[in-house]
Amino acid sequence: MSISRLPVLLVSASLGLILSLQPSVANEAYFSKDGKTVTMGLGGRGRTGLVQVDVATGKITPAPLPAELKDESIDSVAAGSEGEALFLAKDGVWVWTPGAATPVKHVCATAPVVGATDLFVSTVPGTPLTDCLLISGNESADATSRGTFYGRKPSGKHAFLSVFCRRVSDATGGIFSTDGRLFFVTQGDVWEGGIQMDEEAGTERLGTLVGARIAPLGIMNTDEANGGNMWVQHVAPAGKWIYAQLRGRHMAAIMRVPLPAKALHSPTSDDTLTTQDQLDAMTYSLNKTEIISEDMEFAAGFCATEVGGKPRVFYFGDAEEDKGLAMMLWEGAGKPRVIGHLPQE
Repeated sequence: MSISRLPVLLVSASLGLILSLQPSVANEAYFSKDGKTVTMGLGGRGRTGLVQVDVATGKITPAPLPAELKDESIDSVAAGSEGEALFLAKDGVWVWTPGAATPVKHVCATAPVVGATDLFVSTVPGTPLTDCLLISGNESADATSRGTFYGRKPSGKHAFLSVFCRRVSDATGGIFSTDGRLFFVTQGDVWEGGIQMDEEAGTERLGTLVGARIAPLGIMNTDEANGGNMWVQHVAPAGKWIYAQLRGRHMAAIMRVPLPAKALHSPTSDDTLTTQDQLDAMTYSLNKTEIISEDMEFAAGFCATEVGGKPRVFYFGDAEEDKGLAMMLWEGAGKPRVIGHLPQE
């Protein structure tokens, strides 16, 4: 489907209550630095395993998981500083280096977080958050919201510490850009911000989440026949764009919005946002939003990158006849194309 413009007056409703009842989200895949492979968890449709996909050929190479992870639904993966794959399974963080002889290893437990749903890592050197493991979740198994972020500093001496947030109770889908800017999903839309680290030694929390909604892409409607809704599930900053995957019941879409020249609200900013500041930022995003693909029943395994100034967006979508779920690639123009299929279950 050709790219089309979203209408300026797109109405975005608050999805907080509805989202608290929806399945949790996680970063399911990522591109290698050269854009030639995608490492992906297969938990998007209740499958098991972790694989690497060769973008040029569509060849799928499974990770050699240990017996204890054989039946695990892996649906959250992130790239480490050395290109290793970090992923969540069995209440812990694990690591796999594609192509290396080193087997999959257990890194640490996610305690005190129960049911961690998202994993992301800052790989930009020389920052307070460099190599910190960050996850989403709660400390209570019966929590009524998805919770916010928790972080673990790169040392075996630390457990995961909470990231304080006074206003948001469903921060998920966190991801850092190549220059260290933090984007995340909350209330079904795209936010940008950061984590203001606590300076006091021995603190019980890692820091404070700072941010603001920059792109209200969540869509809701209702009618007598069959209303529908889609909310942002994953984001991926790449080049001058923020790519977003939206999901709803039997519906999905891939969009992109322009990357703001600077963060609207960040830990280092002393500016007080006015109502007009936020309206201007959101209006700009909506005016420039482009739809890459829509009218899908399903989308998962989403990730994006830019190589040599050319974007690459990967996801797997609807099944094609008897071939299985189609692995899709979009390279900046025209329609996304099929590069292969996941094996039939």
